[in-house]
Amino acid sequence: MAQLERLQQVLRGLSAGADPMRLLSDVLSGAVAAVGGRNGLLVGLADGAVVPLASTGAIPATVQETAEASIEATRLVRKRDPGSGMQVVAEPVRIGTRVVGAIAVGGDFAGLDPVTLLLFADAAGLVMARTPSVSTASVPEFLDALARVGHDLDRSTILVRLFDAAERLFGATAGFCALYEDEGARIAHFRGVDREQLRRATHVPEFKDLVTSATMRVDDASHPVVAHITDGAEWAVSLPLVAGGTRLGQVVLLLGHAPDAAGRALLTGFANHVALSLRSAELHRRIRERDDQLAAVVHAMPDPAVVVDEGGRFLMINGTAGEMFHVAGTFEQGQSVAGRLGNPLLEAMLAGDDHRDGQVEVALGAPPRAYRATVRRIHSAEGKVLGRIMVLDDITTERETAQIKADLVAVMGHELRTPLTIIKGYVRTLLRKGSEIDERARSMALTALDTNTDRLERLIEDLLLMSAIETSRPRLHLEPIDLAGVLSEHKSDRVQVRRPRGELIVQVDRPKLDQVLAHLLDNATKYSEGPVVLEVVDKGEDVEVSVTDSGPGIFSGDIPLLFERFQQLDGSSTRAQGGTGIGLYICRRLVEALGGRLWCESRLGVGSRFAFTIPKDQPTEDPLPIDEIESVDDEGVTRVGM
Repeated sequence: MAQLERLQQVLRGLSAGADPMRLLSDVLSGAVAAVGGRNGLLVGLADGAVVPLASTGAIPATVQETAEASIEATRLVRKRDPGSGMQVVAEPVRIGTRVVGAIAVGGDFAGLDPVTLLLFADAAGLVMARTPSVSTASVPEFLDALARVGHDLDRSTILVRLFDAAERLFGATAGFCALYEDEGARIAHFRGVDREQLRRATHVPEFKDLVTSATMRVDDASHPVVAHITDGAEWAVSLPLVAGGTRLGQVVLLLGHAPDAAGRALLTGFANHVALSLRSAELHRRIRERDDQLAAVVHAMPDPAVVVDEGGRFLMINGTAGEMFHVAGTFEQGQSVAGRLGNPLLEAMLAGDDHRDGQVEVALGAPPRAYRATVRRIHSAEGKVLGRIMVLDDITTERETAQIKADLVAVMGHELRTPLTIIKGYVRTLLRKGSEIDERARSMALTALDTNTDRLERLIEDLLLMSAIETSRPRLHLEPIDLAGVLSEHKSDRVQVRRPRGELIVQVDRPKLDQVLAHLLDNATKYSEGPVVLEVVDKGEDVEVSVTDSGPGIFSGDIPLLFERFQQLDGSSTRAQGGTGIGLYICRRLVEALGGRLWCESRLGVGSRFAFTIPKDQPTEDPLPIDEIESVDDEGVTRVGM
């Protein structure tokens, strides 16, 4: 009878709204007396940790260890202290089917009767499941629980902490949360509910009403959905999650009893806070996705790119820019751009306060290359300047091409003017005094006209050929020729020819071979005063043709540049000897078209040797259909016959 009176006293205090901590102390003292023990301990679970809620004084370590063991085992546990001989019994405290704590009693080995301990454990569960009262004392705990829910802007974390807070504040034994997605609802998280039972509950017709209710609803165990997911002792409280006028979903909590008016107000406020936290998490996710998309775009750009905020601090640096400026994008984020790029002009454009877009050309890197730096402002939807992005375009090739064009115009003007001046002078002389000058002077004039006319023709042919080989591979017209005999045709007072005694038959394009030989011999006789040796050697599958002079020689570092366009233009000999600087370039391209290679061997003060190889047998090209044959008319325009 004494045991029942103690339990009734606790229940009356619970219904009267007595302080929960005092009620737990009453439960513990009643349990110690009913079991026949000397001391006792009541513990609960808070965020997964065991927390003492009530005790009868100094508690031996064995008592607490037994309480923890009972929570872990979820059943009655007995232990004996080997030192003192004390016996301890502990019973888990449950809210519904979930263990939320334990009550442990210690005493003499033969004097403990744990039969009634289960009753007091159930009473402790009722107290711990009690809805908190709306009072000044409960406000800090309520605010702390809400702060924990929205601490991290991650939806999964928010849902886990939602049920932690619901257990702490309202004694929720279980529940689930349904979120609206694509005109439907998805169970995003659940706790304390069997998965299979919850799955079956979703097929109950009343489930839709439960998770779409526009207002709070409270249902007892007679509700079909509640009956599927509870053991018949809980109430289901369904709370709509609404933020900014948008319904995000529904959270359903299982409580030990129906909430009163004050409890309903707390639950409504709790649901509103959860909805705001979920909405913040969704906004954070969208912002993070947009940041990731922007980062992906910036990092995918082949050109160097740097993004800074409105204060001139690094936001993003793609890999190309990181290598160029020797900065690590990950470690530089948030740091000021000042002093980090090694170029004060670029740093000023990114960190400037004038908020103006700009473009400037700079030289960067080693060896330096020309870049066009373009800085643009980044605006928000409202027009606020959020930062700046700088993109660097490599214009080195563009500048080199522009310089080549300028050099070409200058040189061609000089090269064309020289023969034209001579031609013009002799023509005027012949027109004015043609009948008066003697035969020898007339012959010299006509020879000069013929020579300079040929020079003009070669200049124009070289330019047209260079343009043609830039756009496509030269077409070959192969024929068998005696290469030794061809070389013999170039023998003169200054040109010595060394060749095999017999014939040396090679499949080759004769006009293109003559053009290569003409350029090489012209260079050799122009830049040397001694004899020039033209030689051909049979190398088996290939033949090697060389032109050797005894001129001043070429610096070894300049040899690789000889066979590029206009590289001769900067040499001092160019203006003394004339020339466009495209002859050796044309030779290289023609030799490559013939299947060979061209190179130079030279020693300063000794002379130079230009040599090239061509294969004896060229692959035979199939004749083209008549509708694909190309031709070049007198105007240099490509025609296609049909």
